[in-house]
Amino acid sequence: MLHTVKHSPLSHFHLAQCLRYMDAGDQLLLWQDAVIAVTLPDWQQQLASLAERGDLYVMRDDLVARGLEGQLGTPVSMEDLVSLIVEKGSPQAW
Repeated sequence: MLHTVKHSPLSHFHLAQCLRYMDAGDQLLLWQDAVIAVTLPDWQQQLASLAERGDLYVMRDDLVARGLEGQLGTPVSMEDLVSLIVEKGSPQAW
């Protein structure tokens, strides 16, 4: 299953909740304000195993819009996101 998180982990608990409910083989997409997680050391540690497996995606446009450079995960475009949804089915949004 593809999980999507859009809120910053500094202001919401959605990312922490999502990580607790994810099963082996699930993928995670961070977008909107959630992309900040890949720049924060505490969250980088929690996301590292997903990134190593290739199961962490980060919206490229959201990183650029915030002046950030992703340090983990695979940067994706909106077209890539559509392809992931077609492949994985309807995502679980957090």
